[in-house]
Amino acid sequence: MINAIKRLLPPALKQLARQWLGRPETRLHPDWADLAAIGPVKEPHVILDIGAHHGWFFHCWQDWCPQAQVHAFEPYPESFEATRANYGSDPSVRLNQVGVGDTAGELIFNVFGESKVSNSFLAPEAQAWDTLRYHTGKLTQIKVPVTTVDAYVAEHGLRHIYLAKIDVQGYELHVLRGAERSLPIIDHIFVEAGIERLYKDAPRFTDVFEFLTARGFHLAGMRAWHRGNHVLMETDMLFRRNDLAPPVDESVIKVMGTVG
Repeated sequence: MINAIKRLLPPALKQLARQWLGRPETRLHPDWADLAAIGPVKEPHVILDIGAHHGWFFHCWQDWCPQAQVHAFEPYPESFEATRANYGSDPSVRLNQVGVGDTAGELIFNVFGESKVSNSFLAPEAQAWDTLRYHTGKLTQIKVPVTTVDAYVAEHGLRHIYLAKIDVQGYELHVLRGAERSLPIIDHIFVEAGIERLYKDAPRFTDVFEFLTARGFHLAGMRAWHRGNHVLMETDMLFRRNDLAPPVDESVIKVMGTVG
């Protein structure tokens, strides 16, 4: 109930409530700690949430960066309706019931009965899921509309995108290929990619790394996940466009980071 009320409060009222309670005006949710290096952003800016599900990511981003204008994409009707119920009246959020890939049109979308957050345009790799003791439940299929980042950017006249978040269950390279012309106006890309291949023909995180580094981005942050046995299965990677990076500070001898 408390979280539902928080979702319904406009950013300005959240800030007033925090001031009254003596708390910081904005807050980065611990789920997204890897983004600390690129915010908070106090000026108006645009983010893309590709694979929005119920809108939790952009909700947390706006909690931290209230000036964000969100363009969210979610093809699964049930998830889209849940997102619309919570955020459909928010003028700072544009919701799009559409998938994102490398070609506009229609595609078959796989819906997992026991793990809706795992829905994908790709079929599950059964052996990998069995090994991880992770269950998809009954698999059904629906047809959904698909656009590309390039087509959407052109249609809506977007000139600058501060952050593109991509969480599409193995479809990452398709999304990125459909964003080739838009990459020069995207500052940061936050993308989930597999270490274990959970979907047929899905790229591994190294494939995503090679694609983006070949197109003018560098890896700025990384966090990996496991299911309690320390066998890493997925990673969140934060990429920054090369021409945004400051010169190397030669006074810094070494910086240590932890993955996992």
